[in-house]
Amino acid sequence: MRITVLTPLTADGSGRLSPRDRVVLQALATRPGLPVSADELADALWGDRPPASAAKNLQGCIVRLRKALGPGSISTDPRGYTLRLPADEIDAHRFERLVIRARELLTLGEADRVAFQLADALALWRGPAFTDLPDWPPARQEARRLEELRLEAEELRVDALLRSGRPREVLAPAHTMVRVAPLRERRWTLLALAQYQAGSQGEALRTVRQLRSVLAHQLGVDPGPDVAALEQAILRQDPGLLPPEITVQATHCPWQGLMAYDVEDADRFFGRAPDVASCLVLLRRTQFLALVGPSGSGKSSILRAGVAATLRDRGHRVVLITPGRHPLQSITALSADAPAEVVLAVDQAEEVFSLCDDPDERQEFLQRLTSEAATRQVLVALRADRLADVTTHPRFSRLVERGMYLVGALDEDGLRDAVEGPARQSGLFIEPGLVDLLVREVRDDPGALPLLSHALLETW
Repeated sequence: MRITVLTPLTADGSGRLSPRDRVVLQALATRPGLPVSADELADALWGDRPPASAAKNLQGCIVRLRKALGPGSISTDPRGYTLRLPADEIDAHRFERLVIRARELLTLGEADRVAFQLADALALWRGPAFTDLPDWPPARQEARRLEELRLEAEELRVDALLRSGRPREVLAPAHTMVRVAPLRERRWTLLALAQYQAGSQGEALRTVRQLRSVLAHQLGVDPGPDVAALEQAILRQDPGLLPPEITVQATHCPWQGLMAYDVEDADRFFGRAPDVASCLVLLRRTQFLALVGPSGSGKSSILRAGVAATLRDRGHRVVLITPGRHPLQSITALSADAPAEVVLAVDQAEEVFSLCDDPDERQEFLQRLTSEAATRQVLVALRADRLADVTTHPRFSRLVERGMYLVGALDEDGLRDAVEGPARQSGLFIEPGLVDLLVREVRDDPGALPLLSHALLETW
């Protein structure tokens, strides 16, 4: 379930929400995971004049929202109602997480990745936040906080592009930033720096002087010491202001080759976002997910860098195993007293049938997976040609039947993302004609993606 609040509210798969339901959902989304009292929700809906039927009407809203979002989406206790959806399913929280990560990457000097990350973050904004609650104080406060974060993200992205030696690319957005928020000094200094790096020292000095004039006329203050230091550096043509020498920034190939993406590679895993989202919906409904597809279709990468990585980011510990010749030995990685929040992920589950020679051990392992699925989330990646073997264990085969997600070939958009995404993240550019050629070569072959990745690695 995806909920958007950085635009007119939508909730994937919920159909058309009534205006009253929209208000309640946005009010709950201002602080997901924390209770919002019935009085607060009534205030959001009716202000100072709630009707006599307010409590009944509010309960009706909650019932309809639970039906739209899922039975466990909203909990009730004496303190009020709590939105229980994972935070990353709300666009405002995904945006904030991306900005926080971008700050960390900028500190580490990974400017190209920062620019890429913030472009994705800013793309989540398609309008003002919490538009259905313009007069409710908690929503106004949260909207102001998110708007401030958006302004910071715009500035961080320009800063990152300048550090990557791309001043001409940021001149237009830097001008726009200044027009939108002319009292933010940081925007003027970024514009001046971009102008100087692009070879326009005079323009850069005029920008600094215009900033002085704007602050004096509108606020009656002088700019801070950073502005004065920048002006002096421009006047003396300080070499430290120049962009770095344009070189290939990436030192490691952005593509994995024949290796599957692992949990730690989630930031570099592209092309499968719709599959991962569908798997998470299925897993929430059944507790058991079976990724089934032909060899080379990307099952392991979806399991590891997609579903398992997302669950880890939501606070779950993931125990990842491959059965090998002795599957019962492999599952000892999951301790007998592991809490229900621990997720068990079984990659290459076909090894139970192809490598394990002991039929009793095989049956006991499948029984253990069946038992674990009753108390915790279990993920399995299984090669499609081994589905018939699953039927030898009826209870396990019923689980697979209910939780099966068929992994097929990427469509053209997914293929382009898998090729271009890692390159953009590393500050590289691929000629569009080459991408067209690569996509045409593999778009109809469900197992060609690792071969394509291998070809890209070898070309690198």
